[in-house]
Amino acid sequence: MEGGSGGNDVELLCKTLQVEHKLFYFDLKENPRGRYLKISEKTSATRSTIIVPDGGVVWFHDIFNYFVNTVEQEAVSKELQLDTKVPLPVLVFYFDVGENKRGRFLK
Repeated sequence: MEGGSGGNDVELLCKTLQVEHKLFYFDLKENPRGRYLKISEKTSATRSTIIVPDGGVVWFHDIFNYFVNTVEQEAVSKELQLDTKVPLPVLVFYFDVGENKRGRFLK
């Protein structure tokens, strides 16, 4: 949703979260096309960003809650039991659970 001039984007809410050596920025913004959540991950060398349209934020919330509950219960399965295709009017998001020596993560 971001692109073009970007000059019309208004920042509505901004939160920062530090986990180990990574910084996560959560910016709720609005432009003439609507609201969106910009999530950025910054390490010492790189920065990655995803844009979630307003209609997809609830899906992210549900999937994160499911993942948190799965981790808390120490489930045997490493994969989410949810449908990993999240249909929106025009967009589809894909989620996978990964694991490495530092722990489990959502990608």
